[in-house]
Amino acid sequence: MVTGITGVPLMEKIKELVTKNISSDPNLGLVFVVLILIASLGGILVVAGGGLLYKDKVGPGKIVITIGAGAGLIGLIFTIVVWTYEMTAPTLTIPFILGLVGVVLSVAARLKAKKPPKLA
Repeated sequence: MVTGITGVPLMEKIKELVTKNISSDPNLGLVFVVLILIASLGGILVVAGGGLLYKDKVGPGKIVITIGAGAGLIGLIFTIVVWTYEMTAPTLTIPFILGLVGVVLSVAARLKAKKPPKLA
């Protein structure tokens, strides 16, 4: 399986920036643990949603794909925010490009998914 941005290193970087510059609240660590978990499972959720679509479970499949694609989209947005915050030039690395392609394809799959016609 080819993979792109998992979001885990990015979430760690954001956690570091937030705790250093905004708040060092210990409860914030728990929030980032949940975000890191979701970010690391984004691609797997999209694949699982595709499996549900294959099994004609369109509603649950679309929901699972949405969660997975949302995790990837959030990761891409946070990458751009971190680039802006650190004033570094955006680099179109292979993981970033694969992550972007993955998000676009998963959103397209979700939009294309339709319930199969009922046979009489």
